[in-house]
Amino acid sequence: MNKAFPIIVIPVSSADHNGTHSSILHQKYSEAIIQAGGLPVLLPSVDKTLTEQMIKQCDGIVLPGGDDVDPFYYQQHPKPELGTVNRMQDAFEIHAVRIAEQNKKPLLGICRGMNILNVAFGGTLIQHIPAEAQQAIKHKQQAPRNVPTHEVVIKSNSFLYELTGTTTVQVNSFHHQSIKSAAPPLLPCAFAPDGIVEAIEGRNRDHFILGVEWHPEELTASPEMLNLFQAFINAAKSGFQ
Repeated sequence: MNKAFPIIVIPVSSADHNGTHSSILHQKYSEAIIQAGGLPVLLPSVDKTLTEQMIKQCDGIVLPGGDDVDPFYYQQHPKPELGTVNRMQDAFEIHAVRIAEQNKKPLLGICRGMNILNVAFGGTLIQHIPAEAQQAIKHKQQAPRNVPTHEVVIKSNSFLYELTGTTTVQVNSFHHQSIKSAAPPLLPCAFAPDGIVEAIEGRNRDHFILGVEWHPEELTASPEMLNLFQAFINAAKSGFQ
């Protein structure tokens, strides 16, 4: 089948909305994908077989932000500061990542999505940055979502550097979890001033895997941020049937 645009799946969770279960996602994710030349398709966490079929047929997957990742999936006990978790959604997204890896589909993880990538590949997380990191900066801003509030330093030998063309970027920040130990297939490639991992990428350059702890979908007015989506879409185009 000839396709005009690469199909990009976004897994979405079911949330209670006015007494009914609804699949809700910030529209900026879809807008960023469309801006970069892709066609977003929302995938609710309702059917495992359907999920596998959709991932095999799509051209790429964006894992969005959301609740904390349940420490059950990285063999830790929950700490007092752990926020809201949804174990069924975690299982759904971890399964989606593994199916995507088996089928070499490009993967872009954003905020929680980056943490899901790491856990799916065998890594662990910091459950609450202020309790586990020394001299932590503010990672959960009160500023509007499209306003950057802290700096991130990017490794100059990384794929992320190739995409952004810079070793420093200003980012927005809405998280209190992050990577503790990186999964073996992944490399930390960007850091906040307090040492917190802000981005990971796949060791294998033949398979596009990128995770960022900030929200680039809110910052696409910046060429560096739009480049992340355009590179992802370009990788997805290589899977056209």
